[in-house]
Amino acid sequence: MSQTEIVKHYNERWTADQDETEEQYVPEKYQLGIVVDFLETLGIDHATEQSIFSYPIDVLCANGDETIAIELKSRNVGKGIQQALRNSDYVDFSFLAVWEKDVTDRLLERVSDLPIGLLAVGADVEIVSSPDKTAQQLCRRGKVIELVKGDV
Repeated sequence: MSQTEIVKHYNERWTADQDETEEQYVPEKYQLGIVVDFLETLGIDHATEQSIFSYPIDVLCANGDETIAIELKSRNVGKGIQQALRNSDYVDFSFLAVWEKDVTDRLLERVSDLPIGLLAVGADVEIVSSPDKTAQQLCRRGKVIELVKGDV
């Protein structure tokens, strides 16, 4: 089964399961699969579960000479905001990815003044808000790209 077929299969199961219980916890690993499929569709190189200066980053990306970090959160969105904000110090662009049902006006307001972007994850990924580009990273861009390319 290809990765796209697996994602489609789980999307169908997810929709069926949502009818049974609206408050069911879905782990970030499932979210990761959808985000990775989205990145592959866009042709963006990525590596999962990487670390920069001992700080874990869920998804680290290189798109040409630009670097991107994506923090995945299924619960504790406040902690996710803090982690995405921290990640913005090390890459050009930093995103927080949450389930689409968790994108609320309150969350949009919380991230609107921050340099991070917001991704809504459902059957697909939607870019809800774009991040600001970090003027100067604390980690060399080449090192981040090397981490991504070394994991491919």
